[in-house]
Amino acid sequence: MTHQRKMAMYIGLAAAASLPLPALRASTAPSAPAAQGASAVPTTNAALQAQIAAMAQELAVLKKNQTASQRKEANLEKQIVRLKAQNAKIAASRPATTNEALTKAQFQQLYREVMANSRKISAPAPTNNINQTVQNMFAPPTGENYFSPFRRETPEYNGFPHLHMQIGQFDNMHLYMGLDTVGRFQWLTQHSAYASGFAGSTPDGLTAGQYPGLDPGFQTPFGNLDFLASIPGKLDVFFDLFLASRPDPDHTYGDQGYMVFKQLPAPFAGGPLNNVFNYINVKAGAFIVDFGDGNFHRSNNGFVQRNPLIGNPLVDSSTEEIGAEVYAIKGPVYWLAGVTGGTTEGHVDYGSRPAVFSKIWGYPLPDLRWSASVYYVDLDGFSTVDGLNPGAGEGHNQIMDLLRSGGVYGSVFGGGWDGDPGQITPLNGYDVEAYQTDLTWNHWPWEVYSFVGWTQDSTWGERWLYGSATAVYHINPALYLAGRLSYAFAGAVNGVDSSGWVDRFQIGGGYWFTKSLLAKLEYVYQQYNDFNANVGDVDAVDAYRNPSFNGVLMEMSFDF
Repeated sequence: MTHQRKMAMYIGLAAAASLPLPALRASTAPSAPAAQGASAVPTTNAALQAQIAAMAQELAVLKKNQTASQRKEANLEKQIVRLKAQNAKIAASRPATTNEALTKAQFQQLYREVMANSRKISAPAPTNNINQTVQNMFAPPTGENYFSPFRRETPEYNGFPHLHMQIGQFDNMHLYMGLDTVGRFQWLTQHSAYASGFAGSTPDGLTAGQYPGLDPGFQTPFGNLDFLASIPGKLDVFFDLFLASRPDPDHTYGDQGYMVFKQLPAPFAGGPLNNVFNYINVKAGAFIVDFGDGNFHRSNNGFVQRNPLIGNPLVDSSTEEIGAEVYAIKGPVYWLAGVTGGTTEGHVDYGSRPAVFSKIWGYPLPDLRWSASVYYVDLDGFSTVDGLNPGAGEGHNQIMDLLRSGGVYGSVFGGGWDGDPGQITPLNGYDVEAYQTDLTWNHWPWEVYSFVGWTQDSTWGERWLYGSATAVYHINPALYLAGRLSYAFAGAVNGVDSSGWVDRFQIGGGYWFTKSLLAKLEYVYQQYNDFNANVGDVDAVDAYRNPSFNGVLMEMSFDF
């Protein structure tokens, strides 16, 4: 029996149950016997009432189930409508094709895209940028290329180039390498160049002590190899090698090697002591003393591309010493303080004393930088091997080299003292104090850098006032012109009062073939003036004869 028929029967029976009982009885009078197999009809009122109640209860259950079934049916119809709408939307957004199945070309394209994306996801992070650096080093110069932008004039970058080439990486440590090379051709002549203390003549027709003339020719090429390991914001480790230099053209040796601490390691990291490094950094090792700003504008062996000219100023402050310095990293007024052994090489001789130095700098105007520096060391109290203090100039095995930089003018005045041809290197380096103030103005297309300094060596009774001014005009990003005047006035030399002075004039320019290749041309003239006859040698030349040299140099340098 179907669900609908069963419902109709129950509804009819329920209606019958509501008739008056007498009528029901009349209709149930005895009749012919029921056919065999027919259901027995209750004959008592109680039995009939019980059967009617059971049917009414079953009818209520069926009505309840019918309501639930209708509700479920309505929900299903809503879901079908919603799914059909979503299917239509997806079909509308899919590119129209003549066939729902992907064509062979479409499948191949999809496969290539999936494989390319999977390679990008699984490929390790790059550990070097060698290809990019090689491409950039041969690109033409663009933008405003200052020789020494202010962002690079910090103790962190003192004395070494900005290293672009990353050659490796391990975790958060990056390893960089740089190479600086330079070659020069010079055509210089010198005049009245003698070493003092000689008399008579020599077989070649020269007066005794007279330096021979100079011929044009090529200088020995020089080179620097630089390495930097950096954990950003925590630690830098830098060292460089001189592949060849004027004092040692056929030897490779170390120049600088130091660490810069920008954060303390465990277990101090994160503690109150480490908060100090939010304001300072600490440099320790063998490094160029940060005295003056000349190291941001000078040539240092093979690294010459911070210097717009070929030669350095007449008096050039640059020395590597072993020690430590602390410097501020937040302004507006920056400061630095350091202590070293006072010499390029380490010494522990009895009586040796450390050198101390300090510097402050700031930016009074956006285009203007000013600094002031001071340095002091006393190396005159140490003993010799036999335990005796020999006195000034007798058997000392330590000297200070603050103002002894390498000159670029080959063989001038017999090569100068300590391989510094043409340079004025005041002081014998025993009991020394020095002061210097520097001013830099960078406003494209102009750059101007100048300094004035004073120094004395109390042991030798030597005093000098010195300075320099350099101006650069950039015609365009590749081509520039430059000029420099530098001077040194001697108050006393070798314990003898003096009114002598030396000046050097340089003029020239340069052209950037690429970002890494720079050609320079320079004319230089230098002369001694008004020294007394009893002063003797000043940097390996008899000063009272007013010696001089002049000529032209060409330089080609490469850096990355």
